[in-house]
Amino acid sequence: SAFFLFSVLPWNTPRKSFWKVLSLTTGAPFNPVSFRDGFIGDILTSTVRPLQDLTFTVFYLTCGLQGWWTSAFQLHSAAEAVEKSWLVHTVLLPSCMVSPLWWRFLQNLRQCYETKQRWPYLGNALKYLIAAEVALFGVFNPGNKSTVVWITCFTGATLYQVWWDTFMDWELFVVQWDDGSFALRTRRLYPQKWIYMSIFFLNFLLR
Repeated sequence: SAFFLFSVLPWNTPRKSFWKVLSLTTGAPFNPVSFRDGFIGDILTSTVRPLQDLTFTVFYLTCGLQGWWTSAFQLHSAAEAVEKSWLVHTVLLPSCMVSPLWWRFLQNLRQCYETKQRWPYLGNALKYLIAAEVALFGVFNPGNKSTVVWITCFTGATLYQVWWDTFMDWELFVVQWDDGSFALRTRRLYPQKWIYMSIFFLNFLLR
């Protein structure tokens, strides 16, 4: 909430520019996609968990204050009301989870349309599509998370994202097409190979 207030007050030119740039990202695919828009879209996909926590916190405080004001219940009892809220768990939290992925999906479709090239844009769009599908299935069918189908889909989506990060976005490894092997890229900022290997394993674990 403090960040939101800081982003709108005082309403001046820098803040107007901030919201304009953000609207270009969330307005995909109706706007041309620049490197800046794609970069902001990637940042938004990393804010899924904070957005969900913020939404839950706002509704927790709202329900608690409403209950205290009407003497229906105390602030510490607001968690039960939020847990049972259809709006929170069916609309708001899933929207926070899927919206950034959906925006990046549409951005890639727009880039595919503009450049008249299917690759790599459709492949990147597929990454966000399957991530959103697996996440939504897990949210609305939590009892099926232990099934073979969901575990297989979750594993496949994660491995596809790791592969895309490693070979497409970062080009961390380069495929040797003559023998089918792959090796660490030769052009590197740091001479120590262990730094790049650590990045690869950290990305794999955090995915």
